[in-house]
Amino acid sequence: MPHSPRSIVVPGYEGRAARVPAGATLTVTDLEGCQIGDLFVLSADNLAERLSPAVTRLVNFTPFPRVGEHFYSNRRRPLLLLEEDASPGPHDMTFAPCDREIYAELGAGEEHPNCRDNFFKAMAALGLSVDSHPDPINVFQNTPIGADGQYTIGMTLTRPGDWLRLRAACDLVVVLTACSVDIPFAGVQPNGGRSTPLRLDIG
Repeated sequence: MPHSPRSIVVPGYEGRAARVPAGATLTVTDLEGCQIGDLFVLSADNLAERLSPAVTRLVNFTPFPRVGEHFYSNRRRPLLLLEEDASPGPHDMTFAPCDREIYAELGAGEEHPNCRDNFFKAMAALGLSVDSHPDPINVFQNTPIGADGQYTIGMTLTRPGDWLRLRAACDLVVVLTACSVDIPFAGVQPNGGRSTPLRLDIG
């Protein structure tokens, strides 16, 4: 896979896909602050091999990789190295992407933009088709588990320009979506009430 450094802006409420060669860096930057990004990761050689949060937790024995640790595939192969985190965090690896159903349940209607649909649209724009989506890395998502075992929904803590850098351990296809949540969850607006752009730099 040729190495071609590039920068991709992901508009609010949308997603973008890219091919990433082994050894390249992926930097996700929050351009305006307070924005969650859903990062979907698949092996370019076999789209059935994709990020597995469960295997990643098993290998690292942590809820989320620390700097210097890998994200692993469903075949227990390293896909990404978490190289540097210049954000306040936290990040999440337990939530599925938002979908039509959750917005319908919350009264926003089934046509509300969502990360699941945006994943498939972005893959199609790259000329790729899959039957299901991987579980994402929810970059900048502030949903810690409290002492009572329940999730706490918090506003995203990033400021404009905060970023997270990863390095591809093999040839990848990635999709980054700017999370579409613009309605309250448990009385909290995780994205500050609207979806805003992210930037994906591949170097």
